[in-house]
Amino acid sequence: MKKKKHIIIFRASGPLKNTLLTKELEKLNYKIINLPILNIKKIYNKEIKIKANDIVVTTSFNSIFYLSTLTENRKFFLYTLGKAASILAKKLGFKNIIECSGDSGNILLHFISKNKITDGRNIIYVGAKEISFNLPKKLSCLGYNVKRYKVYNSEAIKEFSSNFVRLVKNKNVAWIVLLSSKGAKTFHANAKNVFNKEDFSNISFACMSSNVAKNLDQKYFKIFYPKKPNINFIKKIILKYEKKYGT
Repeated sequence: MKKKKHIIIFRASGPLKNTLLTKELEKLNYKIINLPILNIKKIYNKEIKIKANDIVVTTSFNSIFYLSTLTENRKFFLYTLGKAASILAKKLGFKNIIECSGDSGNILLHFISKNKITDGRNIIYVGAKEISFNLPKKLSCLGYNVKRYKVYNSEAIKEFSSNFVRLVKNKNVAWIVLLSSKGAKTFHANAKNVFNKEDFSNISFACMSSNVAKNLDQKYFKIFYPKKPNINFIKKIILKYEKKYGT
């Protein structure tokens, strides 16, 4: 019997596990391993006071969780990015959730400005200390009244696990999944220290978006990403590729 190869999902390691993608990929003929590429640490502990007509904006799974620990209010309008964040928000009791598909705050910027949703109300942005797309600043420049809360920090890992290095060296990895720009940048920085071009010759990279993919060396890696950020693309592209070329 042919030995199953692995799909490695690199993700931020926070207080809760985001299992949505893992469950989807487990339906394929691979072994799925989740490994940390960023370590999440909470850095804000005071209550966030949210008025009834305030709009709260988040751009990550971890933002939703930390928000739930910093306020008892669940009735305000909450804007999120991605299905996993939306599902978590519902589980945590938030009532008025507006889900936008994508992986970038730019999606929310266009949605908010296009629909003029604030109608004079305040916007509260809850997120990481460092953000690749400064959504609160962009919204402020458009005239919105924005208050930003930096509730967690993401720290890049210093090195890969010995198990991951061994799997790659032994040609037991078929796909590597990268979900964020900072994660991809961290992966690339660490990979240069341990691997050579030959090590990745049989590995394909599935990225959440072009913004994620551009942090990898396009000549060095075999990279796939959707035209628009889409988590469902990852499963679809793996299925399509394997049907064409075999496992």
